[in-house]
Amino acid sequence: MSTRTPMTQLAVADALAERPAWALVHDRLVREHDCGSWDAAFALLAPIAAAADRLDHHPDWSQRGGTLRLEVRTHRPRGISQLDFDLADAIDELLPVLA
Repeated sequence: MSTRTPMTQLAVADALAERPAWALVHDRLVREHDCGSWDAAFALLAPIAAAADRLDHHPDWSQRGGTLRLEVRTHRPRGISQLDFDLADAIDELLPVLA
């Protein structure tokens, strides 16, 4: 099975249970992270981009003030795949999960 193969809903739910910072929103893995300031949020984009390049899987992102919003989804075939969770894990290494 390819890391891009869509996962079942049950497998996605199980994987999300292990990643409290992420949620499934409109068929995408979504994480928002408050970085404290615009500069701090902007500074995290380059390391996230480098992690995405290593996996050859790139998130959609937006920044509003000090908050980053990251969205991850496999485009072909469409769905949530292991690769999405691999990227989520790489992002989590860069953005600490806040309690």
